[in-house]
Amino acid sequence: MSKRPKKDKKYSHESSGANQTPAEEAPPISNQRRRLYIAIAMISPFLLLGASEGVLRLCGIGGHVPIVNVIGEFRGAQLATLSINGAASYFDRTQATPGSIGVYTFSIPKPDNTVRVVLAGASAIKGYPQPMGLANSAFLREMLSDVWPDRSVEIINMGTTAVATFPVLDMLTQMLEYEPDLVVIYAGHNEFFGAYGVGSAQTGGRTPGSIRFAYWRNSLGLVKGLSRLIAGGTDTSGKALMEAMVGQSNIPPDSPLREAAAANAGFHIGQMIERCQSAGVPVLVCTLPSNERDLAPVGESDVSDLGAIEQSKLKLLIAEGRSKIDADPKGAIENLTQAIQACPGHALAHFLLGRAYLADGDKKYAAEHFRKAIDCDTMPWRAPSTTIKKIVQAAKEHDAPLCDVQYEFRSTSPDGIVGRELMDDHVHFSLRGQELLARTIVKALTQFSGTCAVDAARFKSMPDWEAYAKRLGANEYEQYAVAHGLRNIFDVPFMRASNADAYEHWDALCKRLIHRWPESVQLAAQEWQNPENHRSIRRPLSAFVARVYIREKKFAKAKPLMEAATGSVPLYSTWNIEYIYSRLLCEEKMHGKLDDENLALAHETLERIRFMLLHVDDNPGLLLRFCGRIHQLCGEWKESIPILERARKHLWEIEKVACDAALIEAYIRTGDTPRARALASEGIKNSGEFVAHYQRFLNAIPAD
Repeated sequence: MSKRPKKDKKYSHESSGANQTPAEEAPPISNQRRRLYIAIAMISPFLLLGASEGVLRLCGIGGHVPIVNVIGEFRGAQLATLSINGAASYFDRTQATPGSIGVYTFSIPKPDNTVRVVLAGASAIKGYPQPMGLANSAFLREMLSDVWPDRSVEIINMGTTAVATFPVLDMLTQMLEYEPDLVVIYAGHNEFFGAYGVGSAQTGGRTPGSIRFAYWRNSLGLVKGLSRLIAGGTDTSGKALMEAMVGQSNIPPDSPLREAAAANAGFHIGQMIERCQSAGVPVLVCTLPSNERDLAPVGESDVSDLGAIEQSKLKLLIAEGRSKIDADPKGAIENLTQAIQACPGHALAHFLLGRAYLADGDKKYAAEHFRKAIDCDTMPWRAPSTTIKKIVQAAKEHDAPLCDVQYEFRSTSPDGIVGRELMDDHVHFSLRGQELLARTIVKALTQFSGTCAVDAARFKSMPDWEAYAKRLGANEYEQYAVAHGLRNIFDVPFMRASNADAYEHWDALCKRLIHRWPESVQLAAQEWQNPENHRSIRRPLSAFVARVYIREKKFAKAKPLMEAATGSVPLYSTWNIEYIYSRLLCEEKMHGKLDDENLALAHETLERIRFMLLHVDDNPGLLLRFCGRIHQLCGEWKESIPILERARKHLWEIEKVACDAALIEAYIRTGDTPRARALASEGIKNSGEFVAHYQRFLNAIPAD
């Protein structure tokens, strides 16, 4: 046998390394080092995710925005406000149409001799579709001020549009840190389609545990960033908020989601009660009325288990029954009873049978079928009876007082069946309903002891609902604004298909109101309808109409409308300042000067403007302009000059023209006509389309 050539050995040596022979091997890895490598390999992805999360947090992506925002020190206390962004943070997948919250302001610590009442829930307790100044919280403030005349009453309404009970629990938990004296819980209608509802596009799961986990998960910057990318390709414009929130559009009467929704409502409200009790805060739990008589089921019942012939027969029975309700209610009852025998869970058949029984004078069976229609509605925007039972059960199990709003609404309604007198749509209160909710809460407090107890005699002596509505400034312009909004809601195709008569009702009311107004007011109503005039908060129509009357020098008409408008916008907003300025202007024009009460209001407003300029991110030009003008209404012309000079640097077009007009008058009043002429001349030279205004200003300046 021949030997292997040496060159092969040399080749092997060279290819294996300069100092290593072919027989040498790498030393084995120790178990300790192997475990270290495995640990590093396992931990590395989490470290990478953690680092990415940290970067996103530094960029402001991630976490949940608190529901309370402390904005600065005012009058020796910290001023806090409910946060619109905090409410929006529960809508991670529908940021294009987040739910909104009223911007209520309060002091930390709570002022002496103040009773702070917190309302917790969704859009119904918020007061939608009424403006902020006519919501149930405004009625409640007036009523409690009447029954507690020696105390200051503060209502913080945390009602947030389109949320289920979990976000209400989370927001209330945060609010308990701010010294409430009473919590009123009114929640449960949105357990299906509200944020963190079981059938929502913004669902958190079916159980309280999965919802809590989803809430934590949605706080991660990585999840929020991904949600923004997904939402960026989703067009929810043109949809009503609750329509955009619908994830599962058909929930049959026997769906397990119904039990899950009821269980979640009961659990979360139970948690709210426990946390209030742990904090030593009295709590009142409300039952939930719905529109039983005047809103047909929104969802379409599933009849797919019937054959084609049976489906046709069912459709015919329902159509015939509907057509006979007014002229032949007994015939309608016969047709609709047969329809329900063929399909026991058919919501529309139950609703129409309720109407037929009502037309026939049988209130008991009418009420039974109206309520069955709500329970069978496959689009359950009204809390079914299973949910309400769980709410009542939670109150009883936790020994919490129950405010039976549902009973009071039925007792007040014709035939004991809740309808349009108290409900504007499915769950939202009419103006009369807003007042009745507030009155029912006060009535429940007559059973309390301690700080929140209400004397029964004082409760009975309260004025009627119309007196309170008048006190709050209810008027036909806000009535039109509500009707216009509801007309738009019921013009949504699936709402119009199920409730065409509701669209016709609100459309007729809008036309009846607007046709009796002068053309200038009609134009103001059209201007109000432009969404660009509202930003994040709907401005009251009253203010638009009042501005028309001010231009027409009808100050006596304008003043009460501006007073009503003031209560319908946040206290620390440019709009609130504008409306108060306009009220004071009307007062000065009507009487030649401000009386002591209005002078006090003027100086309080000036103090608020100075705070807002330092702490509130709003329009500084307008704030300064109103500040200067209020000084002038107080006769403080010299003090107004430096303020208006600052204001004009931040203003453009007609707002700058108005500011310059006030500044020119101040120069004239203080004897500085040269500066008045210089400013008017500058306007003539540089103001473009507004030259005529400045020419008029110049012509009005007296000779030296």
